[in-house]
Amino acid sequence: MAKNDILDDFEFDADPFFEDGSKEVVAKYYSPLEAEVAASRLRSEGIPCFLANSTAQSVLPHLHLLIRLHVLPEDLDRAREILTEAAIDAQVAGPEPKDAHVLTLMAVGIGLLLALMLVKAMWGIF
Repeated sequence: MAKNDILDDFEFDADPFFEDGSKEVVAKYYSPLEAEVAASRLRSEGIPCFLANSTAQSVLPHLHLLIRLHVLPEDLDRAREILTEAAIDAQVAGPEPKDAHVLTLMAVGIGLLLALMLVKAMWGIF
């Protein structure tokens, strides 16, 4: 049976899943959540991977440590392709609405109206 998730494999045998010097860094993240999502995406495609520094980042978040996503060398190109596709999908945004300036003016007008109402309520002016 193939190992699918090495994070749950705590057996220290003579044939580790990632041998020293045989792992490659695919991506680096500051956000533990973003790193976990990327790792899950790779695992769902059948690419074994693990995160380095994820525990240190959660214990010492003020240090802004990088979380590294590692894969086997033979999976490196496919992993980068999958993560690039995911990044492109996340960056696709709809066109900017034509009424953006109108909405901004309406928001400013409502803010001024609320400010006037607050002044009136506090000092009884108007």
